[in-house]
This record gives sequence, C-alpha cells and structure tokens, in this order.
Amino acid sequence: MKDTTFGLIPKSWEIYDFKEILTKRTEKSNDDSIPMFSVTNTGIHPREDKFNKKLSASTSKFKLIYKNDLVFGMSREILNWGLMDEQIGGVSSAYHIFKINEKKVNPFYLKSFIENYMPYFKDIIKPASREGQGIDQNILMIKQIYVPPENIFKEFYQIDMKYNNLININNNEIEILTQLRNILLPKLMSGEIDVSKVNCE
Repeated sequence: MKDTTFGLIPKSWEIYDFKEILTKRTEKSNDDSIPMFSVTNTGIHPREDKFNKKLSASTSKFKLIYKNDLVFGMSREILNWGLMDEQIGGVSSAYHIFKINEKKVNPFYLKSFIENYMPYFKDIIKPASREGQGIDQNILMIKQIYVPPENIFKEFYQIDMKYNNLININNNEIEILTQLRNILLPKLMSGEIDVSKVNCE
C-alpha cells in the first residue's frame, strides 16, 4: 500500500493530476442541426426537456461537446456537471468542456469518482458575478484521481453493470405499476370499478 491524499491505496494504482487527464475544448459552431443540451446537478440533458425557449439565436455560436466529454455548467452553490452520452451536441458558450484522456482513465470511472467525492470538488465552484464564472479551472486542474489497473476496473464494472441493469428493470416495473395505479385508483374511488364483483380466480 502507499499513502495518498485519499488515504492508503494499492501501490499498483496510479495517481493523476486532472491536468494530466483533461484537455479543454473550445470548438464552436452555429449549425442548427446539432441538438442543444443543458447541464444541471443531475447531469447533461437535452435543452428542450428543461427549457421552452432556444438557447440563443441561430446566428450565435455555441460550444460543441462530444461523447464522453466532461462538461461543467453554471455552478454557483451546487456543482453542475455531467458526462456526455450522445455522439455530439451543443451547449452555451459559457460552459467549460474537457476531453478526457481515455488512455489514462476510463470516462465512466472518472464520472463515478466525481460522484463519490463531491465534497472534494466543492471548492472548484467559483462565485459568479456574471455568466461563465461557474468553476475555477486552476483548482480543478490540480485535483487528483486514483486509478486502478485495467483488469480490476473491468472486473468491477462487470459486476456494476449487472446490478445497474437490475435497477433499470425494477425502475421500469415501478413506472408501469405507477401508471396502472394512476389509471385504476380514480375508477375505484368513483365506483366505476366494483372490486366486490371482480373475479379473482
């Protein structure tokens, strides 16, 4: 074992500064065919799901984000961030976008790491006097992450994927049952359905 900022970890695990694994993206476009996204404390969402109005005029340029990019939105008291799931999208030009060096760290591992160490990242939130001052990039770049060897990572995520699939199946069943309850309950309350006459055989 070796001693680190995070306590004792196996000697075979790597420690990286964020400046070693993140490269800032600044590419812009005004292509209307590119879907727009917003970033909240629950991740990256299609903008149309959150807002009715357009992000900006079609002539204005927005930043491009690509699959597995790490994106930070307008963070003030709560860190707004997410990992891009879609192949390509656009976000406000004030957002901070980073390409992840996947040779050093798996994007999904980085996402899990941030999720589980949120207090560690709280100090990257920068008091905002105007749009675009949501995070302090200098502080972000000196943050560190520990990374297990690839074989351990793969073994863990095989287990993690299995349980996440079960969670998704259960959530889908809950949603179906909730919809069924919402349909049946008013009918039961109004007497439209008489349970005493329902054949349970």
